[in-house]
Amino acid sequence: MLGKTIQALGTRPVGVIGIGKMGENIAKNLVAAGHEVSMFDIDKANVDRVAAENPSKMTSAGSVVEVAEACHSVITMLPNDKVLNNVCHDSGLIETLSKAHEDSVHISCSTVSPYTSRELSEAHEKASGGSSKYVAAPVFARPDGLALQQASFTMSSACSDAMAFATALLEPSNGKVFPFGSDPGAGNVTKLCGNFLIATTIESLAESLALAEANGVDRVAVKDMLTSTIFDCLIYKGYGQRVSERDHQPGGFALELGLKDVSLVLDTAHKSGVAMPFGSVMKDNFTAAMSKGREGLDWSALALHASENAGVDVSEAIKESAKGLPDHLKPEAAAERRRGHWV
Repeated sequence: MLGKTIQALGTRPVGVIGIGKMGENIAKNLVAAGHEVSMFDIDKANVDRVAAENPSKMTSAGSVVEVAEACHSVITMLPNDKVLNNVCHDSGLIETLSKAHEDSVHISCSTVSPYTSRELSEAHEKASGGSSKYVAAPVFARPDGLALQQASFTMSSACSDAMAFATALLEPSNGKVFPFGSDPGAGNVTKLCGNFLIATTIESLAESLALAEANGVDRVAVKDMLTSTIFDCLIYKGYGQRVSERDHQPGGFALELGLKDVSLVLDTAHKSGVAMPFGSVMKDNFTAAMSKGREGLDWSALALHASENAGVDVSEAIKESAKGLPDHLKPEAAAERRRGHWV
């Protein structure tokens, strides 16, 4: 049945739920590929703004149910497991997709626990008698990379036809799809492995450059040499620039999401019987950074603690990086709000 749906990709609107920086770019890329898009987010003003850019192809929906009724395929790009579960269950995504369409596909691009994906896959099957399918397709990309169609999706699903459909939908306009088989959680495991490596790269860059600086060696020059020779790759270059220059302006991936992802890594490791001692250190370091009010900065701000531990005053770098933040997310205000109110 989904084979016919693939052939009809261009004739049906696609739903996108979660119109943050990532979801906005997914929606725009789909429109550029010729699709009509129905969008929903709790920030309706932001959705209306995006829809106004191309009103003939993009519509602002009033609810999750409205999107699911109009679209047989829905992409979710949400911040965490709790929000994804709320959208699927409390807000009616699974129930509506199951009732409104003979065949439907939910593609989750969120970074969530593999256990969440496995549970949601079963929930889709149970609610629809097998006609509604779930595909995990977490995305590797910052918003600017996604806008340039340079994303990588680590995809898995219990249904091979649903994977083929999701690949045909995402790959032409958003980036490259890497299939990881029939375990609905496999794509999420792969994404957590990748984000863990990025987090530990930020940490190792921070410590190495703190060592260079403490010995009077220019930290930016060290980064330039290393990233043009033995560490000549995207992650070392991109985060090397941010760490070496202490440029942690928001706009890519927030530090609070780094804590969320490392926590997911450790939870998955615990349930899998895998020891990850670096993971425990990373979680402590992210927690310390959150306690200092740095949640709204880019997650590369994790690196600041290595400089602080070496006796370097990073207050000016923090002030400069926080310029674009609203007042309640600036480090001093965020730290005060966090004090005694961890959730």
